[in-house]
Order: sequence, then C-alpha cells, then structure tokens
Amino acid sequence: MTASENCASSVRRAGALHIGVNMSMIRGIAPNNFMAEAQATINLYVKPGLGNERSVEVYDKTSSKYDEYTGAWDYSGPTYAARTMGELFPEQKQRDNFRFLDVAAGTGLVGTEMKKLGFQNLDALDPSKGMLDVARERGIYTTYYQDYIGDDKLDIKDDAYDSIVMCGGMGVNMVPCSGFREMIRIVRPGGYIVNVTRPENMENNDYIGRPQPMFENLEKEGHWKLVSQKIVRNYLRGKD
Repeated sequence: MTASENCASSVRRAGALHIGVNMSMIRGIAPNNFMAEAQATINLYVKPGLGNERSVEVYDKTSSKYDEYTGAWDYSGPTYAARTMGELFPEQKQRDNFRFLDVAAGTGLVGTEMKKLGFQNLDALDPSKGMLDVARERGIYTTYYQDYIGDDKLDIKDDAYDSIVMCGGMGVNMVPCSGFREMIRIVRPGGYIVNVTRPENMENNDYIGRPQPMFENLEKEGHWKLVSQKIVRNYLRGKD
C-alpha cells in the first residue's frame, strides 16, 4: 500500500476476468511510535532486492501484528475486494455452493469480509506459514495452501474454482506475472479473477513494462477478458 493517490480495481473473466488494489511502500506520515513501526515493517515487505523468500520470512515474523499494522493505516482493500465478489455473485446459492480461492490470503482479511457476506466455500493460498496460522485461527477457510503462485504448477486441478480473489498480492517481492497464467488454469471457463492493486505496483521494478502487455495478450489469445476496471476511493487513510 502506498499512502498516495489512486487505487485501481479490475475484474477479468476466465475463458476470460481481473480486478485491481495493493500495498506498495507507505511513506509520509508517522504520528506515533506504533505508526512508525507499522510503516517500517510494511516498507520492509516490499524492500527492493529482498526477494520472495526473505520477504516471506518477514511476514512470518510479523504475522501476529499484521492486522494491527494494516489497520493503523485504515486498509480498506479487503472490504473492496469482498464487495466486488458480492456484486459478481449476488445469489446466496452461489455463495453457498461455488468454490472460491483467496490468493495471497495472508491473515484472512478478505476471507473475513467475504464470510460476512455469506460466502461459504473459501480456500486460502499464501507462501507464509505465519500468516496462514493467523488465518486458521479465524476458521474461515476450508483448505490452506502454503505455496507460491508463479512459474511452478500448483497442486490444484484445472478449473477447480469458480472465482479467485487477490488483494494486495502485486508488488515488489510478491506475485509474479506468471502467477496470472496459473490463476487462469485453476479457474473454470467463465469464472472470475478479481485483482485489487494500486496502479503504481504495475510499474515497480519487479513488473516494469510487463503486466499490461501480458494482460492484453492473454485477452487476444482468448484466455480471459477484462470485465471491469475502476478506481476506488479511500483505499488507505483518505487516499484512493
């Protein structure tokens, strides 16, 4: 998350969907010691050059405070993500019977908001054991996958899910571009991929010049299509 301007939300449909809001570096205000601690920790998650594995180690070590850190900055991404899922699946029978995967699930913030809306069959995927341990305490997911999504094939069958939601998964040391191809593989044709991220995360050093051309090529190849894309307000402490 950054404490600056815009946050984009986009939805794509598999066989053809994607939505976009994320945590890149927080900078600027630190009104007290805890806010400074939260800012420093979140900045460390996305420290250039840290790499995925070392970033996961930081998540593991700080997982017990993650919700406090993000809450201190009024992180609304999970609420936006869940709200979008609710709009895509308005019927309770869909929320009861369809299967949903929360990618970069972390401590379960998105899953918690989806549960409030009546979604039942939620699974979680995240590389951090510490973060998933916190999510397990919430009791909102059925299956927990401790794994990276990227170049390697996950131990998940093709077309296994009706929808994937990812909030805060794009950024330095986070989900690589190749992760989207894997998401398409495990979402059924006609299913949705909802990606909530900050626009600036599309151009950080891990992605520069790559995501948008890849998204467009995937659409040309018929793997998905953009259903909606929007800027959401007050994603983070009065920022979009």
